[in-house]
Order: sequence, then structure tokens, then C-alpha cells
Amino acid sequence: MTNKKDAITAYIENHIQNKLYSPGQIIPSESEFCRLFHVSRMTVRKALDELVAQGVLYKEKGRGTFVSQKPRYASFQCGYGFKQEALRRGFVPSTRAVTINLIKADHELADKLKVEINEALWEVKRIRCINDIPVVYVHEYYIYHQCEDLTITIAAESIYDHLAKKGISFAFADQRLEAILCPEEIANDLHISDKHPVLLMSVLAYMKNGVPFNYGLEYYVSDQLPLIQSIYNKNNHSLSE
Repeated sequence: MTNKKDAITAYIENHIQNKLYSPGQIIPSESEFCRLFHVSRMTVRKALDELVAQGVLYKEKGRGTFVSQKPRYASFQCGYGFKQEALRRGFVPSTRAVTINLIKADHELADKLKVEINEALWEVKRIRCINDIPVVYVHEYYIYHQCEDLTITIAAESIYDHLAKKGISFAFADQRLEAILCPEEIANDLHISDKHPVLLMSVLAYMKNGVPFNYGLEYYVSDQLPLIQSIYNKNNHSLSE
């Protein structure tokens, strides 16, 4: 269930995308958001501060909070599935140009997914969209015997949701992020130039038992879809420790 802070950020981002809030325009005051969402001023402030940190809004002391001249398209929290995070943010997710092929694991893929060389894998390529704008190109691999019934229809929706019904649930992932110039063949699918910088995220996803089930490369058009990662101090240690 979406919490109140996320509901406020989604509301503001949707208003920007639908041109109800224009660049440079002042948005409603904290007290107005408090009345609209029936929340405390602290909750509203957290939501606004999050959008300010992402470059969506900016504040002027004594005047209020304004829409940035070049507001970012959306913000995504690392660790959520694409569909789930898009819906959490109040956007409409969709998928284009899905292809699935049955291949044999080479040495690299066998090592990452902890399977035998030549074991059958699904190779899946997808273009993920937000409000019908392509923002992520995904090239990934799944172990065939875990989802023999995979179809293009399932891949266009959510493979993770499909696997969860089979008892294969995401628990954690190793992620590596680097900035690159977009490869030409991928740039065409994302409607950007091949010199356009993108964020390349490699993801190795695991089940609760520590066994990997999915490896993929995700190319993010980061000026349209910034990635946000929250870091928690689980043991409440000071930063100097």
C-alpha cells in the first residue's frame, strides 16, 4: 500500500507530467498539502524535500516551493521491480518490443547463475516505458526449468510476479552501476543518440536461500528516469565509527 509521503510525491510528479504544474510555477503550500492528504506537516516536508533532492522542485526562502525549470521525469527507488515501482509512483508502466529466445548457458552465464554450461536459459529483451516513453532497455536471463511456460505476454507484464506464483521470490540482489555511452543498437530502441549517456545496471537476483535465478543488464535513460537508492544505518552507528 502506498504511504502518505509517496502519495504526495506521486501527486506532484503527475501534476508536472500532465502540465498542471509548469516549470517555475509555485506549488501549493505545506499547509494546503496537509489539508489535502490529511497528514502532518512533517510528512509533507519529507515528500517535498525528497523531490527537491531529486531536482524536481526547488525552494526559495520566504517565497515557497517551485517546479524546476527542467523537472526530471520520474524517480525510481533501487530494489523495487519496474512495474511495482512505477505503480508506486503513480505512473503507467508498459513494455514494448519483447523478445524471448531459448539459449544455452556459456561459461559466463553458467558462473553467474550457478548452473551447468549448456543448461537451457531464457534470454529476454524488453523496452520498459513510463507513460508510453521508453526509459529502460532490459537484456536478461532466466533459468529455463524454473519457468518453462514463459511467454511474451508474461514477459510484457512481470516475470517476477509469474515466478512468485511458482514459489520463486526475489529476496536480494547484487547491483553494479556505471555510466556509459549508449550502444547504437540500444539507443535506437530508446529513441536517443548513440552518444547519449546512460546508466548501465547489472543485476544478479537471488532467492532467500542465496541461489541466483535472474541475471540482467539494464540501460537507464537517467536524465528521464533518475535512480534513487536509500541507505539505512541498521545498527544506528555514528558515521565516525
